[in-house]
Amino acid sequence: MIILLFICLFLLLIANVPISMSIGVSSLIYLILGTDVPLTIIPQRMYNSTEAFTLLAVPLFILAGNLMDKGGLSKKIVDFSSALVGYIKGGLSMIAIVAAMFFAGISGSSNADTAAIGSILIPAMKKKNYESSLAASIISTAGSIGVIIPPSIPMVVYASVANVSVGEMFLGGIIPGILAGISLMVLSYIIAIKINLPSESSFNLRTIWTTFKGAIIALGMPLIVLGGLFSGFFTATEAAAVAVGYSFFVGVFIYKKIKISDLPTICLDSAVMTAIPMLVVATVGIFGWILAREQIPALIESSLFSLTTNKYILLLLFNILFLIVGTFLESLTAIILLTPIILPITNHLGIDPIFLGVMMVFNLAIGMSTPPVGVTLYVSCSIAGIELHHTFKYLFLYIGAMVVILFIITYTPGLIMFFPNMFMK
Repeated sequence: MIILLFICLFLLLIANVPISMSIGVSSLIYLILGTDVPLTIIPQRMYNSTEAFTLLAVPLFILAGNLMDKGGLSKKIVDFSSALVGYIKGGLSMIAIVAAMFFAGISGSSNADTAAIGSILIPAMKKKNYESSLAASIISTAGSIGVIIPPSIPMVVYASVANVSVGEMFLGGIIPGILAGISLMVLSYIIAIKINLPSESSFNLRTIWTTFKGAIIALGMPLIVLGGLFSGFFTATEAAAVAVGYSFFVGVFIYKKIKISDLPTICLDSAVMTAIPMLVVATVGIFGWILAREQIPALIESSLFSLTTNKYILLLLFNILFLIVGTFLESLTAIILLTPIILPITNHLGIDPIFLGVMMVFNLAIGMSTPPVGVTLYVSCSIAGIELHHTFKYLFLYIGAMVVILFIITYTPGLIMFFPNMFMK
């Protein structure tokens, strides 16, 4: 009867039913037709999936990101990024990538990263005769770095599911996130030379210092969050609460872009943004319970080990699986579905769960800019005013650059584990 579960899920997804509803309804149909389990198990498992204290960091980081965005942060980060890299060939593309990396350290969300940076830089790119397809491709892939560089909402969810330290996950994402940004910048530079894109400004230390002073207050938030985690002064959830307080103070009293009357709208927007992933977390809770009841993880594990026990081949297979799943499922859904299945296998292979988590999040970050479900791709295309398929000329070059980094970090695990081993082990 487990086939019934997957058939129902597939048909609902094909019918374009939202993923949380698809998972919930298919689980309900399976329980009614395929078992005699009381339906009270549904609210019980949904509640158990969302009650973890760690998950409280999700709405808090979303609220902190919204406060910072509404507080005038984006423009100051773009100005600082322009002073840092605007003099390089293809300056606007460099600015977009560096600004996205800075903003990633604040929002924890690729959607917010893409929208904040794209709304400023895509129109600027178009004015400088960048092809809309190139502008959308750059912003889409740069925005996806938002879930790799800490803080990261998908990392919080993975840590909750895998029962590992959020702080270690955040530390593990630093080097991969920086490498991803560098790879996108190198590719952008090559493209800029090929199609003769202009630089934006000359190198000027005074301008760098001036724009840095304007952005330092905003950039202080990730330093406080990570510094508190590194020192053990507070947990990830407490760090998220500190980030909210800091963002509120900066937006209201320093930048003075937020009025008290704006707060209900900001809080409501944050609540809506939180409800979507948390509903997925809840419904996947019952779905995952069904899979465990039917011993699907054990079946997959035995099937894989019957093919090979080579760790490196299995890592390759996992990467391929994550890349495929990431093109069809939203990242939080994929994490909650796959982690209970993959984690026991990697534990038997001696693979650190922190390494697995960062590798998984990196894979799913790539999926955010990959059709047909790429969320950052849709956001950037909407801002650029083009259809999805128009990006293909450049998009897969940028995706390819990130895939190269993916395989580098997969087979050089020290790149992920360097900071966790240094600060947390």
